[in-house]
Amino acid sequence: MRIRERLLGRLIDLRKQAELSARELSLKIGRPEYYISRIESGKYAPTIEDIERIAEVCDSSLEQLFSTQFESYQVDKDVVRMLRALSGKEKDAVLTLLIALYHKKKDEKVS
Repeated sequence: MRIRERLLGRLIDLRKQAELSARELSLKIGRPEYYISRIESGKYAPTIEDIERIAEVCDSSLEQLFSTQFESYQVDKDVVRMLRALSGKEKDAVLTLLIALYHKKKDEKVS
């Protein structure tokens, strides 16, 4: 996943944690009603000023927004590096484990 997609995902998470609709958040940052929806769909690229306002309205900060973002990115890079060093059998075992964890988490959400 690219950094832009991760940032958009984090902005969506912030908005939802603040219990705001996209429309409400747009209006709170002084933008047209559709602005946040278009950012979240990838049609618009937010300015740094808008990202800063979004973080502020959602009771967060740029530091929190980006630290979570880039720490996760580094973890992904580390995981890929480790996977490349594994044998085919080891990669199959890791994949089996990941699939089991994914299904367990998915089942927990349904319950």
